[in-house]
Amino acid sequence: MQEFSTKERKREFDKIFKEKMVPLFENHGFARHTKSSKRIFKALGEGLSVFIFFEYKSFGYGFYDMSIVYFDEEIGDVYDDIYLVMAQAKCPVISGKNAEELNRSVEAWKMDMQTDIFPFIEAHTTHKAILNATHFYFSKGREEQCRELLMRKAT
Repeated sequence: MQEFSTKERKREFDKIFKEKMVPLFENHGFARHTKSSKRIFKALGEGLSVFIFFEYKSFGYGFYDMSIVYFDEEIGDVYDDIYLVMAQAKCPVISGKNAEELNRSVEAWKMDMQTDIFPFIEAHTTHKAILNATHFYFSKGREEQCRELLMRKAT
């Protein structure tokens, strides 16, 4: 099978995202941030939300990488890219040199989401759970402010 052009890869991923990935997220209480973005989010309460970002990286044959980022409205928002913490969880990637490989990769990705990522997020839906966990990265410039907020809201 012939390898993707950039335009073909983007078109196929957009189709997969809409038809296979968004419904999976919706089944777990997530929604698209905007109609056309590759950002998925879930409001968790008390100003806390979790976003999942998808980004294409051209290293090797190329792949779609995923980041899990938590925001608190007192610290900042997704528009300003001022996050509370970023998960340091091993996230599954989606890759493929053609449509068949990309679709096969998404099926494996969906299994990893069900067994690893959704349980991780469900275990970290409160400020207290995040504060007590060790697998989060704080922006060095805001770490003290973020930790103070987590401590205050954890009680």
